Amino acid sequence: MGYIIGIDHGNKAIKSIVNQYNSGFTVSGTMPITKERLLEFEGKYYSISGERFPVILDKTVNDNFFILSLPAIAEVLEKKYQGVKKGEIILACGLPIMYYGKQKDKFREYFIRDDVSFTFGEKQYEVSIKDAYVYPQGYAAIMPHFNHYKDVSRLNIVDIGGYTIDVFTVEKGLLNIKSCISLTTGIVTLLNSIKQDILSLGIEIHEEQIEDTILGENISFFQNENIKSLIEEKTQIYVEELLDKLKEYGFEMKINPTIFVGGGSMLLQKYIENSPKIGYMEVLDSFANVKGFELLAKQAVSRDR
Repeated sequence: MGYIIGIDHGNKAIKSIVNQYNSGFTVSGTMPITKERLLEFEGKYYSISGERFPVILDKTVNDNFFILSLPAIAEVLEKKYQGVKKGEIILACGLPIMYYGKQKDKFREYFIRDDVSFTFGEKQYEVSIKDAYVYPQGYAAIMPHFNHYKDVSRLNIVDIGGYTIDVFTVEKGLLNIKSCISLTTGIVTLLNSIKQDILSLGIEIHEEQIEDTILGENISFFQNENIKSLIEEKTQIYVEELLDKLKEYGFEMKINPTIFVGGGSMLLQKYIENSPKIGYMEVLDSFANVKGFELLAKQAVSRDR
């Protein structure tokens, strides 16, 4: 059996069981000045993170998300598998429910490659990706907690990602397929809207600064309280409109418990908790999908033996 490595390929961030970083890189044909988070692959140098790429619906159209997977593979081999540098890999990954049925086979084939040689963190790796198990995001996230929720008659799951928001119900442990919806109003749409409003004031702001403000962290350079107020107001409106939309789709959130998943959910947690439109809720950490992908892949590999 190969080394099982879960990766969440978000439009906003790449996540493994040990780390996360922005879904972006800059590429150069020559060695850059700094080697921090530097990937060398097929004769090119990729400085990982920094600004994320624009949202893309089909991640198999180019090699960007394959390349973005390599640092995650290296970090998991280093930190979880005691510094292994060579071996066979089995990826465990996922797709939004909206695209799962149509893209899962293509997404699996996209990753399967032999003799992948690369350098990351000044360490050489040689791996073969023998298989890739693909699961629906959101549902995978609750699998590690299955026994806790299996007797709940109706459970709402809301996975707020970078571009999509996947929503469905689980009834006594079983996914209700008919309930599944995907909205293309993920957290990136909120960040972009805020950036545009602030830009109209003649100020350019980065996503990380907006996120810090949403989280309530002290932003010392905000001498203008109007900017802070604008971010907080738009975030609260975004949350209220999202909850209203889910109500329209038939998701009862006052009497049925709701599990929020994804980095977007963690970012918005205090705003969701403050809303009168929701009853009992829990927020799983931003690595919940990755943990679920790995658990499901381990079970699948054991069955296939």
